[in-house]
Amino acid sequence: MNKRNVTIAIIAVAAVLFGACRRPYETVFSTYKNGSPKLVFIVVDGKNGQVERLGEKMYYENGKTMYEKHFAGNKPTGDWKFYYENGNLHAEGNFDSNDSTGSNWRFYNDKGEDFYGEEYDSMAVLDFTADHRPLSVTYYKGNSEMRFQFNDNYTINTKGRVVNGLKEGRWEFYYANGQKMLEANYAGGKENGAYNSYRDNGVPYFRGFYINGQRANIWEFYDDAGNLAGTKDFDIH
Repeated sequence: MNKRNVTIAIIAVAAVLFGACRRPYETVFSTYKNGSPKLVFIVVDGKNGQVERLGEKMYYENGKTMYEKHFAGNKPTGDWKFYYENGNLHAEGNFDSNDSTGSNWRFYNDKGEDFYGEEYDSMAVLDFTADHRPLSVTYYKGNSEMRFQFNDNYTINTKGRVVNGLKEGRWEFYYANGQKMLEANYAGGKENGAYNSYRDNGVPYFRGFYINGQRANIWEFYDDAGNLAGTKDFDIH
């Protein structure tokens, strides 16, 4: 074999070996107490013994995927997906053209249906967590906006309508376990109407009423067992 052929053979073997080394693989970064994977990195071997992160997966303790992310260097890229604990898709977006907020976002409820069942002109993800998880999304129609904010487990934390930049109608706030925390009514950006608060087990905390942003009428306060513990009259009727 002449020198030229030897050189070509060496290059070919090196390419094969380098390609094998560059093959992506998964490495478990953290686990749950039961030993099941929690956070898994998808990596390839790089230079000087370093590894390059291509993606990561987070799992629920029941083994179902919580999210899938992809990276180019340290920047988000490709399709990102987030899942409810039952395995259904919560949100999906693409970071190819915008590595800070992504694009082409879609959201779903825990039954696998489109998250917002009403008609709308457009939607936008307004806030993200530090690790690029969608935190709040707004659906627009005319001068009205329907806003949603999510808990860490993708359940709804807050939902309510804004008209001409002001809160309008009923707003609801929830604990991560799905129990309602607070329901409030607004008109022109001010509290107006029933204003009810609950503990994370569903037991009422207090019930009251607002008129034009001020507490009004008789408010009721409850103990941990849900028994009426006291009242206060705010003198506006």
